[in-house]
Amino acid sequence: MTAESWRFPAALQARSLARRVIRAYATLHGVHGAALAAIALWVTEAVTNVGVHAYRDSDDPGDVELEARKENGCLCLYVRDRGVSFRPRVDSPGLGVGLPVIADSATSIEVRRPESGGTELIMRFD
Repeated sequence: MTAESWRFPAALQARSLARRVIRAYATLHGVHGAALAAIALWVTEAVTNVGVHAYRDSDDPGDVELEARKENGCLCLYVRDRGVSFRPRVDSPGLGVGLPVIADSATSIEVRRPESGGTELIMRFD
């Protein structure tokens, strides 16, 4: 298994940073074309969700954590935060299509609530 992880503030620039590191990791591990575009879209949507939802009750953005693992021909991507647990937001500034977009482009998707708090989003590409 080959794994790497990154952490940075869940501010506006987090989306482009996340997209850049995940694209580089995926390319290094043989992902190209439409799959690479789907991964870039996924990580952008997932990190945007952290910025919009996870730290909505805080004046300062918390961190977003990314992890990528390549094992058994699959690429697994993890996005984690330590903010409020996953719950609907009636005042959301977005359209509410982030998770459906993510789910449409992956082999599988899972949302977890770690015991330590926050949310963990896991997406697998075969």
